Amino acid sequence: MVGDSQARLLLDLLATASEPDARAIGAIDEAGWLQIEAWAALHRLGPLLHARHRANPAIPLRLREVWRDAHRHYALTAMAQQADLANCVALLETHGFSPVALKGAFLARYAYPAAALRPMRDIDLLLPQEQVLPAFRLLLEAQYEMDSQPKAALEDIVRLELHMPPVSMARGSVLELHARISELDGKLEYATPAGNEALLLSRTITRDGLRYPCPQDMLAHLIVHAVYGHRLDCGPLVLSDIHFLALTHTIDWPMFWDTARAGGWERGARLMIELARRFHGCEALPVLPQEPAAPSEQLIAVSCKLLLQDYVAKKPARFLATILTGGFSTLMKRASGRVTGEGEETLTLDRTSEGGRISWALQQCRQLWSDLSDPAVRQQARELAHFKRWLHL
Repeated sequence: MVGDSQARLLLDLLATASEPDARAIGAIDEAGWLQIEAWAALHRLGPLLHARHRANPAIPLRLREVWRDAHRHYALTAMAQQADLANCVALLETHGFSPVALKGAFLARYAYPAAALRPMRDIDLLLPQEQVLPAFRLLLEAQYEMDSQPKAALEDIVRLELHMPPVSMARGSVLELHARISELDGKLEYATPAGNEALLLSRTITRDGLRYPCPQDMLAHLIVHAVYGHRLDCGPLVLSDIHFLALTHTIDWPMFWDTARAGGWERGARLMIELARRFHGCEALPVLPQEPAAPSEQLIAVSCKLLLQDYVAKKPARFLATILTGGFSTLMKRASGRVTGEGEETLTLDRTSEGGRISWALQQCRQLWSDLSDPAVRQQARELAHFKRWLHL
């Protein structure tokens, strides 16, 4: 199993606050560089690494060429995505809808030095919940194509899911229409802060005819999405997102920390701000008295590993971590399928397609027993459990 040194070096290669240790680079063997290459491809880090190290002779030439090609590819992709986004928004607005573009669409154009440096997997558009279903049907009528058939009725997807099924756009971009900015509490293996979509939609900004969350809401969304929605498996790009957003836009920091405290995600915010400072400096991320206590060095180390956690082990490790922290009562809670909907309404997920609640729970237990034989799963589960306990102290 690849050690922690490769993960730390990759994070240091991405850092803008300092240069990576030459001795650490020299200590990486061919297998280590292959692991770094795989992580970079998985998390769309090639363009940033190209921008930082295209002339660094300590990096193998072949790898620098791979990152150069990734930069070129994502530069072309960004142009296609921007055109698809503009056309889609124009179509929706013509029919009376009011979409707001989230995360990457704004960051790539207005925060990073170049759009290629912030690749997007897909384009996310947020709409008021009552607009999502008619807007989605409009897109289907306009020849936007679903990549696969939905597993539930569209009306249920709007009520229960984070976004509608992905659709493909004219130039190949993938679009997700969102009814909310965070999962309903109970959908995931851990508690999830409620998103305030109404507030976000009420104070958007407009750039080149498109609406986006204001910088403060964008920062909040980045953090809650990464920490509470993904347990950091979205990768190191989020640290660059935070850095470039804060560097190029004004954040009302006292209000930001008040909002984080009121929403119950201030610990996650403190962690992400601290990580961004470690790798990108404090120039754009001032230290304020409103902040909670800094996380421990042990938690920082665990978080750095989780930013590059094993994708194969991710799902079983997350489930095992839930058992380690909450016991088997958490399994039964998830088996019940109860989630908290809008206005604290209790909704119940349909487990019929999975054989019912008891069958679902038994399937999870059988899979858990099989997964326990993998040391990577056990290690990642311990790290996730440590992270979860800290997050919800």
